[in-house]
Amino acid sequence: MKSTELMEEIQKILRHEPSRMYSREEILNLLAPIKKDYEIERLLAELEVTSSLSEGKSNVYSMCRGGTVYYKWNNNNKPG
Repeated sequence: MKSTELMEEIQKILRHEPSRMYSREEILNLLAPIKKDYEIERLLAELEVTSSLSEGKSNVYSMCRGGTVYYKWNNNNKPG
């Protein structure tokens, strides 16, 4: 599975319940059957950086709470 396909799988998880925040561990567990943790971790780290640098313009919102990183689909980012 290519990185772009894996990123699509992560985004699919987040879009499934856009009001819900998923922890890094939840995403790792959901994708464990198809890919190694370190590859998923790398993509999640990329999402986290993109989210923090884009000031709300990213499709994914991330935040750290209690030492755990959470990810959520950003419904406020509408094209146009």
